[in-house]
Amino acid sequence: MLKIGCIRCYVAIVLLAVVLVCVGCGYRSRSDLLGHIDSVTISPIANETVEYGFEDDLADALREEFSNKQWGEGTDSVFTGRIKVYELLPISLDQNNQPEQYALVVGMSFVFEDLKRNRVLRNEKNYEKAHEFYVVSDRGEPPETLQQAREKLIKEAAEDIVSSIVEEW
Repeated sequence: MLKIGCIRCYVAIVLLAVVLVCVGCGYRSRSDLLGHIDSVTISPIANETVEYGFEDDLADALREEFSNKQWGEGTDSVFTGRIKVYELLPISLDQNNQPEQYALVVGMSFVFEDLKRNRVLRNEKNYEKAHEFYVVSDRGEPPETLQQAREKLIKEAAEDIVSSIVEEW
């Protein structure tokens, strides 16, 4: 039978282990590191693809995501980007070799600079985001049009990019 002193010691060790795991998991909110930044300028995004207008829609989505993080438009920081790839890839075919599922992919580079402290905080040369979607029914997900998939890809990419800048693991 365990004595009360041993049980308290065991509980203390378990609590200490839990605290150390939580503290040492590596997660840091960049809010501590970026507390001096209240605004961001989204520079015009260069588009090396034939998908006209994608760059403007992505810039608008980035502005919205930064705004959701309480960053307005201004000169504390700047985001610059270049879209290098925009592809529609079939990933699943039916028995007649007709596409049932596609992946819409955007590839780009971007830089996020802290203009107040004159330093580059993020320099991503090969960012890639894909949105997979079905164009036929009865696949567990409703079918999407190319326009719906494009809108979802833009939103998902903007959320992902902004989160990667504002938060760090």
